Amino acid sequence: MASIDLDIKSELPTAIRWTNEHTKQLAFSVSQALNASAQGSRFIAGSKQKSALNGLAGSSSRFLDRPKPQTANGFRATVANKRNLSVLITPKDKPWSRNRYLSGNILGGARAPKPYEIALAANSNGQIQPGSRFVPTPAIKLDRYGNVSRTNIRKIIGSVGNTNRTGDNIFIGRPTGGDRQLGVYRRERNHKLRPLFLVESNLNYTARFPAQQIVQQKVQSTFGIYLRQQLAKNVSNAVRSGRGSL
Repeated sequence: MASIDLDIKSELPTAIRWTNEHTKQLAFSVSQALNASAQGSRFIAGSKQKSALNGLAGSSSRFLDRPKPQTANGFRATVANKRNLSVLITPKDKPWSRNRYLSGNILGGARAPKPYEIALAANSNGQIQPGSRFVPTPAIKLDRYGNVSRTNIRKIIGSVGNTNRTGDNIFIGRPTGGDRQLGVYRRERNHKLRPLFLVESNLNYTARFPAQQIVQQKVQSTFGIYLRQQLAKNVSNAVRSGRGSL
């Protein structure tokens, strides 16, 4: 995700007398404001609900096609400290990587093959090249998120015969006779082949998820407020404890 530059000087309080203690507490206060703006902080009430991560999660259903909760909440943020005043927001990679799908919808570009597509191509006896995309037909039941279930994929692969003869339940490749498209076919009781998936080339993502703008709006609307709040608090705490003076 592209960087967002913040003008810290413009966010500093103006109606105060600046002291050495303000200078000492500035870097720490900036790091607190960055973390709260990016992902929320337990030290700043309500910051999680106003954070960039929460904004991305809340906006996902507007721009993505029926995202799963794990996808909507599929971003993470690094933690800033006073020696490293930066936060990086990226797709999560555990327990599995969301980068392929999220980055594709943010940046656009060619769609990488999904794990089940790799498995289907591997069971085609070399008829379908690895990396091919398999588009489900209306004959495949999708879940409420528009995906093919793992159970269904395992069932299909377990029924592959690939001889294109009567008795085979699933055939992966190009049926003999005619010019039918490469794909995954199921032999029906009347011996007709029904396409379950058809192979398509050059499938691309459309850049539809304005994650950069969402993060920028969230951070710019909260960072200055948190910075001034935490700077005043940190200076006050240091003076009260005797560690600093005004």
